[in-house]
Parts: sequence; structure tokens; C-alpha cells
Amino acid sequence: MTVSSKTLESKSKALEVLASIGVNAKEGKSIGIYGASMVGKSVLASIIAKEFAGESGTVVIFGTETHYADEDYKNMISQFLPKSKYINYSRYVDELYHYFDVVRRKSFEGRVAMILDSLSFIALQETAEWNMRGVTEPRVIIARVIPTLNTVATAFKELLVEKHALGIVIMHAGSTAGTGKFRGLVDFRPSMAMRVAHSLDYLLFMESEGYSLNSPRKLTLVQSRLSPLDEGKTVEIKFTSQGIEPIKTV
Repeated sequence: MTVSSKTLESKSKALEVLASIGVNAKEGKSIGIYGASMVGKSVLASIIAKEFAGESGTVVIFGTETHYADEDYKNMISQFLPKSKYINYSRYVDELYHYFDVVRRKSFEGRVAMILDSLSFIALQETAEWNMRGVTEPRVIIARVIPTLNTVATAFKELLVEKHALGIVIMHAGSTAGTGKFRGLVDFRPSMAMRVAHSLDYLLFMESEGYSLNSPRKLTLVQSRLSPLDEGKTVEIKFTSQGIEPIKTV
């Protein structure tokens, strides 16, 4: 099901675009975004977070991937964030929980949005550790890794509710994935996303026709705990200097 851009303003912002496919981004809610590498998941998450927080609010990023240790990357992603921002490089799960606790104790002015980027990298780290211990059977690894991901996702959700913040969880489509279709909507079966979906209010699949910021993107609402009748809705978007806006569809 495709949302016609005729129903959207040409200058629509991120939250309005999300609302057009049934995603109500508000305090205490969590939105999962998954898709292939380099489709713009982190940029989209930053734009959504900035718009929710506003210029007087704060965005907190828990970056598990190595590029969050790179100052050039952090400077690049900062251009999509408000003035008040915290980018924490959390290489290991215990460091992630440490930053969760720091945020839990901190007081913020205005609205807060948080980004967990990404659960996929945690899965890769956990898998590598089990491989080093001699555990290589995929089914056994998944059985050991998924509880860790569930715990992290649940702790993140609890933090969102406690701080009255909007949360965005980023995942890669190929992480511990199988084949087939998920809910008959997308060609990837995001096994990891399905296993942590209980902690997410919405799950979006993101695709891109190219890898530049100007390439058209498509967002599909794959799962919704709050508006299941909207599952399957799709909107085509593009990144602009103002954030994102919808593209006309046929």
C-alpha cells in the first residue's frame, strides 16, 4: 500500500512523513529502523530525533559501531543534530549500560530523543566472542546472542519511558537474517528484528535507490504495536537541506 504524496505537504517534515504511514512518534515510544548498509538509516534517525527534540531539546546517541570513535564521522552526523547533543561511543555492552546509567541520572532541558546505533553491531560482537570460544553453529549462536539483544533493547525502552524520550533503534537487515518475506512485506526476514520487536512500538524497513544523500528512499511500516492496520503502508522520501520530504508516487 503506497501513500500518495498528494496527501502530504511538499515541505513535510520527518514526523509528518512518519505520521502518514501510521507512526506516532512521541514520548516514551520506540521506532526500529532496519535495512541494508549505506541506505541512510543513521541520517534518517538523526533527522527524526532532531525534529522531535527541537533546537531547545537534546539528542543522545549510543553508538556501538567503530565509526563513532572517529571524530570526522561524529562531526558529519552532528550536522543533523541540535546544538545540545551527546554522542557516546559504546564499544561493549557493559559500556552501553554505563552510558544508560549516566543518562538516567542526568537532567535535561526540553524534549529528549535517543538513538541506539546499532543492535546489529552488538550481535556481531557477541557472535565473534562465541566463535573465539569455539561455538560456530548458527542456531546455537543465535540462541546465545538473542537474549543479550533482548536485554539491551528492553533496557533502552525502559530508559525512554523513564526519561519521557523518543527512541530510535537501528538494525541491519542482514544481521542473523534468513530468507523469505517478513509479514509478506519485504524480501529480507530480519530474524534479529523479529526477536527484539517486543520492545519496539514500530518497525520500519528502509530502502534506497542509490547511496548518495540525493537518492530516493522508501520507508515501509512492517510492524506496529499501536496501529497494526497501518502495517504495509509505504512512503517514498528524499533527504533535503531541511530534513526529509515525500516524493510523488504513481
